[in-house]
Amino acid sequence: MTNDDKPGKTWDALNTRSLAAKREAVRELELRGDDAAIAELVECLRDESWYLRDLAEAALVRLGRRASRALLPLLAQGLWFTRTSAARIIGRIGDGDAAPALFDLTADANHTVGAAALEALLAIGQQRGAIRLAHALHRMAPDQRAARLDDLQSRDHALGERLRKFLKSDDLMSVEDASDLSDDHHAVVATEDGVEWEVITGTPPPKPRGGDA
Repeated sequence: MTNDDKPGKTWDALNTRSLAAKREAVRELELRGDDAAIAELVECLRDESWYLRDLAEAALVRLGRRASRALLPLLAQGLWFTRTSAARIIGRIGDGDAAPALFDLTADANHTVGAAALEALLAIGQQRGAIRLAHALHRMAPDQRAARLDDLQSRDHALGERLRKFLKSDDLMSVEDASDLSDDHHAVVATEDGVEWEVITGTPPPKPRGGDA
């Protein structure tokens, strides 16, 4: 088999009725892991076969951030189950760059899509991405921000409180490019006043007792 033959052969396998052939084709795409393979896995999310979509979702999660970048356009277009899959994968990967688009998707007319977007935002916030959620919230209209913040806090009270704390930090919210920020960034940790220190960095070493050098 030549390299030129592989994409066509793989796509034939993906379209077969055989579950084993679909599973093997997705595995081969994941092992390849190049841009063309990721594009084919993303295309699987448009397929009517839930089995194929489930296989593709798992493979894309394992491929991580490069896969997430290819999924971002799907949040704003396509069938409801495609948008749902894209949101779910991005959340599991924890890609904070998707926060603005996911917030938009929470208002989707399809309830399943909106719920998947909210779950994805919660997952990002719980993977040291709360600052990215706060950064996106800060750039919303006040009434929209309040509604989205309440949605998140109703599902995860601790996360909601952290978001409110971050939103009060002019220094953090004035950052133009938040792509390098995560919850363990020194500037973010500084806003926590030690409250979340153990969560972010692990239990600090014990203080020396009196007389210890």
